[in-house]
Amino acid sequence: MCVRIPVSVALTQFVLCSLLVCGTARGQQATSNTTLSVPPLEFNDSIGLDIYLRRLDDASIEEAAALTLLTPVGQPYRQGIATNGHLRWSDVAPMHYTIEVVVPGFERTVQEVDVPEAGKVRIIIQVPPQTGQNKVYPPVSSDADVNHIFGAYASKVGDWKQAESYWAKVLEQVPDNVSAMVSMGEVLLNQNRTSEALFYLERAAKTDPSVSLLLARTYVTAATEVLQAYLRNHPEDGTAKKQLESLEAPVELRAGKNLDADSREKIASMPPGKTPPRESGWLPPNIDDNVPPIESGSACNLEEVVQKAGEKIQEFVKDVARFTATESFLHESINKSGQVSATEKRKYDYMVSVQEIRPGILAVEEYLSRGTTPVDFPGGITTKGLPALILIFHPYYSESFSMKCEGLAIVNGQRAWQIYFRQREDKPNGIRAYRVGRNARPIALKGRAWIVADSYQILDLQTDLVDALPDIRLTVDHTSIEFGPVHFSSRGVDMWLPQTAEVFSELRGKRIHRRLGFSNYLLFAVDDTQKISSPATSP
Repeated sequence: MCVRIPVSVALTQFVLCSLLVCGTARGQQATSNTTLSVPPLEFNDSIGLDIYLRRLDDASIEEAAALTLLTPVGQPYRQGIATNGHLRWSDVAPMHYTIEVVVPGFERTVQEVDVPEAGKVRIIIQVPPQTGQNKVYPPVSSDADVNHIFGAYASKVGDWKQAESYWAKVLEQVPDNVSAMVSMGEVLLNQNRTSEALFYLERAAKTDPSVSLLLARTYVTAATEVLQAYLRNHPEDGTAKKQLESLEAPVELRAGKNLDADSREKIASMPPGKTPPRESGWLPPNIDDNVPPIESGSACNLEEVVQKAGEKIQEFVKDVARFTATESFLHESINKSGQVSATEKRKYDYMVSVQEIRPGILAVEEYLSRGTTPVDFPGGITTKGLPALILIFHPYYSESFSMKCEGLAIVNGQRAWQIYFRQREDKPNGIRAYRVGRNARPIALKGRAWIVADSYQILDLQTDLVDALPDIRLTVDHTSIEFGPVHFSSRGVDMWLPQTAEVFSELRGKRIHRRLGFSNYLLFAVDDTQKISSPATSP
């Protein structure tokens, strides 16, 4: 029996058997404003100041930015955090001001503005990328969130001492600030002050278990230093040598599983305590909670990487009108304690069709069959739409996402550009939806992709929800797909296709984990079965 399940790009991942009432989730934009202690000023309460931050190419700056409004004598009047490239101040006293902008990864920028006695003022400030030449830092703020961004700004140019001073002030202001503890631990590690770093990381791990990964790596660093010092005085100790060799052996780091020094940028852009960490016992950390390691000093041209990756996706759509594979399916039900309570396995004949149904619109259709056995999925939830996720980088859809190149990563020996992406609020969600009965509920995605540096093929792709969907009780949707090259000898072509995929979901209180493996690929009209050729595993 063959079940035909059409899945357009707009309806991709799950098909639910029951009917739920669908609503619209409201977006949130957090801002932080601090009014500093200044002499009283007369002002008209109708005056407002809207500030927009732009890159040199006029794209909005997505990173959190600390803004200071200075009076003519250089005295701070207001401070605040701009999110998504915008900050609004109301009730601004009429006078001439200087606006100071501090964004991690960008140059410290100042711009003057005249605020009239009435009305609204809109100002656009272009901020150039950080070169590291400008080592002028703003004074410590009375706002902990602002100091956090100042610290991230200093750390981006490797000024660890300056970053340490800002984060120390954050901990003075908010002693239980986990983000600042982690940042302090990392900046101390960069200065080879391991024992001091342990002090902060141990405190942070007591509150946030996800820090335990970084803490464990720091323990290894500390143990390595102890053994190295010991062997300098006892070079004949063979047991100690073996222990040191074990500690120094290279370890493959998996993307999305490690919290490292580059997460300072993420911490600065997310004010502490605003996003509670999710449980880590049964699913990977959220995309924003862990930033995988990158090579230092690697320059990345985001526009070029996205363009060339998009060209590869266009080739994929052109060449792969249809392909088939064998899908091995593992389903695990997860109980409230985060343990596997039930396991089921399936094997399906799987076919995917990709076509442009009209200019600018792509359709992905998937079909499953089990011979004479009816197709069924545990829990009544059908996992579909995984091939459509790579269309995030197709030119038709890439403009719907804000993207950022985090740097060059080493993934199982391959150099790959690490790209962070997030659904834009002003663009439609056209990649994934939950189909609930007859209704489709689009969901906004954020995630990270690893694109091979020399071929621009997508090596790995991971996604998460931007926000939970309380109306259908969807709190978790984490997907990870590994891609590998498949050679079709009859046509003499190599195509990068899914090798394995993992899905973690929590819907209506039900937790599931699924792992899918793909083999025995056949290109449409090709007779010989192909195997995935030495595909790389997920970072």
